[in-house]
Amino acid sequence: MEFDELKSMWSSIAPQTKTDDEIREMLKENKHPVLKSIRKQFAIEITGWFAFLICYYSMFDGATKPMLINIVLVIAIITPLIHNLYGYNFAKYLVDAPTVKKSLEGYLVKMRIFMFSSITTRVIFLSGLFTFFAYGIDFDSSKYFLLAAVILAMVFFQGFFLYKIWMKRIMDLRNTLMGLS
Repeated sequence: MEFDELKSMWSSIAPQTKTDDEIREMLKENKHPVLKSIRKQFAIEITGWFAFLICYYSMFDGATKPMLINIVLVIAIITPLIHNLYGYNFAKYLVDAPTVKKSLEGYLVKMRIFMFSSITTRVIFLSGLFTFFAYGIDFDSSKYFLLAAVILAMVFFQGFFLYKIWMKRIMDLRNTLMGLS
């Protein structure tokens, strides 16, 4: 297909017109599709972790473990939930500059901060979970080595893959910014 044909086809397509009220309605928080999916995911996670916290005391011997270990587990579970709230606000308030380029530059800075908090939150979560489930196990030197290897592997793989995912997003945004220059 020739460029002129493509250009004329593009020009002939009539976009659907939206009234000001329809656009305002689309911009409301309850109607935004990304925010809606984040809220849905958050509701599912809260329900699952709340059920876990109700059951862990008897099912995973939380009653026999010291209060400090139980508090570590609760903090380890609450930390990602708080991070998800932060992520919801991160997705909710995207544009805060007079131009698109300035908005994207600000978003890039926020995205880097969010990346590091995401990785840190995941490490806190895994550390708390391992601390809770490893407490009370009678360890010998081989079990300590195995536990250390599992913890290091989990933290490394989680951190590595999260870092790769976030860096791809950051690089895509950087490339978009360079395209605007």
